[in-house]
Amino acid sequence: MPTPAEVRINARLTGRDAERFSQLLEREGMSASELLRAALREYHARHLPAVPDALAVLARHGFVGGGEGPEDLSAGYKHYLDDALEAKHRWRVQEP
Repeated sequence: MPTPAEVRINARLTGRDAERFSQLLEREGMSASELLRAALREYHARHLPAVPDALAVLARHGFVGGGEGPEDLSAGYKHYLDDALEAKHRWRVQEP
């Protein structure tokens, strides 16, 4: 049984479809397999919705780069957290 990366197709074209196929073979100078691959790619591009890029969707809706704060927050968040906690709890007595 062929793997998903390899599918063998046996198709019968008749009448006008056979004529169209022959015309395209002559005009494009492709083999039958090349023409079928190109047609499949075009059909796929037209009929299947594009998978949205998650980063682009988040950026478009203001989730990426839309916050306020230091530019190095993602890299230095521990430092900023330490400072915030120290300011919040500065009056607590810590015993050894």
